[in-house]
Amino acid sequence: MTDLKFIKINNLRVRYLDRNKNGTPLLLLHGLGGSLESWTNNISFLSTKFRVIALDLPGFGMSDKPKIHYSINFYVSFLEKFTKSIKLSHFFIIGSSLGGHIAVEFTLRNRKMVNKIILISPAGSLPKTFKGTKELKKYIRIVDAKSSKDVSEILASIDNSMVNRSYADAIYKRLSLPGAKEAFVSALKGSAMATRYNNKLEKIDTDMLLIWGKEDRMIPLRFIRPFLEHGKSRIIILEKCGHRPHVENPKLFNKVVKDFLLE
Repeated sequence: MTDLKFIKINNLRVRYLDRNKNGTPLLLLHGLGGSLESWTNNISFLSTKFRVIALDLPGFGMSDKPKIHYSINFYVSFLEKFTKSIKLSHFFIIGSSLGGHIAVEFTLRNRKMVNKIILISPAGSLPKTFKGTKELKKYIRIVDAKSSKDVSEILASIDNSMVNRSYADAIYKRLSLPGAKEAFVSALKGSAMATRYNNKLEKIDTDMLLIWGKEDRMIPLRFIRPFLEHGKSRIIILEKCGHRPHVENPKLFNKVVKDFLLE
């Protein structure tokens, strides 16, 4: 990818992509174990309509991975500084899974900044009794993988649509970087232990779109309920898609996003 840059925020070196400075800004937040490459199938199309900013959240990708507590609060504070540093005052935001959890809490704290919000199978609304699906527990085991083949086998056991050897290679390579495994586990715990935002959703008066894969086994569709009760939420369920519809059916995903953001 071209347009890659690094920026220092609070002494953390963070990698990000910034493409098409003329469009309305659109901030992309990846999920647990992801990076800005998670949006490879979306950036080219979306940057024809918007100024696309995708980043490796601290602890992931090629950004720094210090030994700190990767709480949702930490990520929201980091994003406040990041958006200020690159002079973003109003923008759209898309968050996938962990990125969705961060996007909701960021929007709750900075409602005037976020024009519209799109959530893809977001974390953060699951009941405290939720201890993880069988598939989510399998996914967490990628931190113990000894090779990209191990990663590939773990992903295949979760969802065939996730099987892509180059994707498995990339995940293994990133998890092999110093501090990556610790950051992965810390960010997972940070999301699991954070206060649920269910009873705060009505405070978001920004237009919200939920995109959920019907076959999602990591955060199953049944956990959509809090958003069904939130009047401002629009919900689209994509058939034959799992936890990452932006990867599995990018053509449809990109169209849905474009239509929602431009209407």
